[in-house]
Amino acid sequence: MEKILAQFNIDAMVFGAIVASIVLAFVLVVVIFSVRYKGQYEKIADLRERLKEREEKILLLEESLREVQILNATQVQEIGQYQDLEERYKAEKAKVEEQLALAKERIDTQREKIADLEAKRAELEAHLHNTRDNLAKANEEIENVRKRNEFWVEQLSELRTKYEAIKSKLRKYEG
Repeated sequence: MEKILAQFNIDAMVFGAIVASIVLAFVLVVVIFSVRYKGQYEKIADLRERLKEREEKILLLEESLREVQILNATQVQEIGQYQDLEERYKAEKAKVEEQLALAKERIDTQREKIADLEAKRAELEAHLHNTRDNLAKANEEIENVRKRNEFWVEQLSELRTKYEAIKSKLRKYEG
């Protein structure tokens, strides 16, 4: 090393000073850059930390999204089941309404039949009343005929008695 120094006529102290000033300049550059970029390093570290927090939030949101998708699928299935139930309800309601219409029609038919039967019953009651009146008149007439028959039976009996008396008188005279 001394040969190198001798060639350049540099003294060891001067060489030490040059090396020291180069080292000092290097340290100074490192310090300046570290001070200058320290804030940026802190910002980068802060950004990395926020990035980690956001990644955690994203993971939570993805998990929530999966849960929501599961719930959504469940709700879609429940909606499908509800729609099936609603369709069955509508079909049953239509059947019941049809049966109700038929029942109302039958009731109306039965009411018409009842009205017809009531009219026939009124006619039969009137006919029965007339028949009773006619029967009472016939019974009265029969009673009158019976009384006349009794009268005529009596008359006939008297005539027979007279006839027998006349006949026996004739026999007496003939005999």
